[in-house]
Amino acid sequence: MERKTKKWLVAGALTVAVALGVGTYYSNTSDSNSNREKKEIVKEDEKKQEEKEAKKSQKNENAYYPLTIKTMGPDGREYETVYEKQPEKVVAVYQGNVETMLALGLEDKIAAVAGLEQEVPEEYQEAFGKLKNLEEFTPSKETIIAEEPDMIFSWASYFQENTLGEPQEWLDQNINVYINSNTASEKDTLENEYTDIKNIGKIFQVEEKADKLVKNMKNRVKEIKEKAETLEKAPSVLILEKGMDGFINYGEDSLAGDMVRQIGGILAKQESGVLTAEEVVQANPDVLFITYTPYLDDDQELIKEEKADLFLEDDVFAEMEAVKNKKVIPVMLNEIFASGVRTQDGVETLAEGMFSEEK
Repeated sequence: MERKTKKWLVAGALTVAVALGVGTYYSNTSDSNSNREKKEIVKEDEKKQEEKEAKKSQKNENAYYPLTIKTMGPDGREYETVYEKQPEKVVAVYQGNVETMLALGLEDKIAAVAGLEQEVPEEYQEAFGKLKNLEEFTPSKETIIAEEPDMIFSWASYFQENTLGEPQEWLDQNINVYINSNTASEKDTLENEYTDIKNIGKIFQVEEKADKLVKNMKNRVKEIKEKAETLEKAPSVLILEKGMDGFINYGEDSLAGDMVRQIGGILAKQESGVLTAEEVVQANPDVLFITYTPYLDDDQELIKEEKADLFLEDDVFAEMEAVKNKKVIPVMLNEIFASGVRTQDGVETLAEGMFSEEK
């Protein structure tokens, strides 16, 4: 009897254990299935949300484009370019154009760049390091075609017969072009630089960033001019570039000349053109700026010193007010010509030279 009771107890225990095991199995299986179903529901919701956002983005883009932007060619002809969508493969050639794209956060829209004389500003270097920098300073037509661009952003001089040809040749291939306004206009102005930045902002739907950049520039120009108006006398200014046959004067029709005027200075020589040493002396400005262009491997400070010494160390210019007061100041060419986002740097350089205390 005792043996039977033990068997029954053992058999009962086994039955309970099996039952518990089976229950646990089904419970675990049920939980696993439930978790899997929850994850699938979450994934489905995420997928639907992504599709919804994509449709919304597409709807916004369809409402935004086509977009018509005007740009000017090397012959002074105005081109109406139509953007059916946001460009994805831009070739940007020359310093100001590359830096404008980077300043607007458009590095992922750049297929390749070229024509850079200096390092880009520090805040853009990380983004620039990821870009394809073409070996040719001025890339050939074949090199550009190989990049399969949907937009080319450069200077008017780049669209000549011996380089890329007329802008219309590219437009006929559904490749848009945007040309820096101050490389094509009869009169270069700060407003043209502002317009270029804002137009690039429109093309790529980053208008808020572009407007902010332009607003900061305008505010700074206004601030400097207001301070200049408190002075008894506005400084007279000459901006020169050393040429083969004399000194090239940046007159009232240049961007540099417009900068001087807008921040409260007076040009000592209004007309652009080549001046002899004697004509420079006759102009006798209070402040003389001399342009310089440092290349990537150059000693920038040495180049600036050499440019200033063209006047400071030459007895021909010894009696000029700017020389006597040591107000001969180098200014980087890329800050005062087709300057893009370096426009404010140019304004600051000119303002410091014009309004700082005599050395």
